[in-house]
Amino acid sequence: MTKILRDKIITLLGAGFLGYYLSISLFHSFIRNNLVKILPPINDRHLPEIYVNIMGAVTLAIFAYLLFNVVREKRSFKLYKKSYLAAISLLIIAPLVIAGIFRVQAVSWVQKAEGTAPKEITIRTDREGDSLMFAAGTSSASGVAKSIFFTEPLLNDFGKGIREMKLKQVVSSEEQRVDSSDLTMWIRYEIDGKWYSKILSYGQGLFEEHVAGGRIAYYTNPVLENLLKKEFEESADINNYDRARVINSVTINRKNGAEEKKRFLTPEDFQILVNSLRPQNLIHQDTEGVKGIKEALKEWVPQEETTIYGIELWQKGSDENMGQNFMVYDKRTQTLMFEGAYYQVDLDDIVA
Repeated sequence: MTKILRDKIITLLGAGFLGYYLSISLFHSFIRNNLVKILPPINDRHLPEIYVNIMGAVTLAIFAYLLFNVVREKRSFKLYKKSYLAAISLLIIAPLVIAGIFRVQAVSWVQKAEGTAPKEITIRTDREGDSLMFAAGTSSASGVAKSIFFTEPLLNDFGKGIREMKLKQVVSSEEQRVDSSDLTMWIRYEIDGKWYSKILSYGQGLFEEHVAGGRIAYYTNPVLENLLKKEFEESADINNYDRARVINSVTINRKNGAEEKKRFLTPEDFQILVNSLRPQNLIHQDTEGVKGIKEALKEWVPQEETTIYGIELWQKGSDENMGQNFMVYDKRTQTLMFEGAYYQVDLDDIVA
């Protein structure tokens, strides 16, 4: 092996390794953003990253080959025209081939994953009044938000509904059509032992997903809408919950608050809570207690406000922090709110 050939091989290998490293660090976003632009409107949260690195390594190695011919070997373009043209052609064709393989594998992976039944679906509402937050400082808060957790029998139905959504429009992120959504769905799949997730928002009759290339895809499916409507109706039924615990500004801001929040109501106290939602206890006017709770749902409950309590509810069969709803209780006026309805009840013994 001649010295110049050995130098060329070392140069190409070094350029390849450098291109690989730069594709991981400095140029990763640039290469990836251009790769995903060739994709159809699909979920790009779990696409293979290896093609970004291959693109960087191959491109820089070919460029180094051309540079070596010019600078080190000082080859004449006229005498080595075919060699130069072949390298230049490869500099154009190789990235296209890599991009094509990336597109095929990415689309195949997404279709395979989303073609299965989800392992888990959680829905969280984005509407005002669907969360209760207690201030934990000037810029932080903690509390509870409504969410729905799907158990096994419903996963197939929702998975089918998601697969059968009809694509209506794809726009750039600047052209977003839905200003605010009613809910967000977190869908988790498992495919070949790997975790795969999909996020859908819903509002104004459209399902929205942020897809490859910084775009937004809009879908429709009346069947999926009806499934969601049914689940929200069931989520408003207190009989869908079997556990509860109480929080307020004191427990949120206490140093051992994490331990305090693990205390669930006894079955007996939970049944008292359920029995309090009787029609005869309904409040039909805008009382002081009703106004106070409405205000608490709009803004963070201040640290000094200790008479407002949140009662976290857990959906039957759900894990902690999944499948939640909540009540709000104003101890000062003995007013309870659940699902937008207000009740005059004495729960002081439960929340104490």
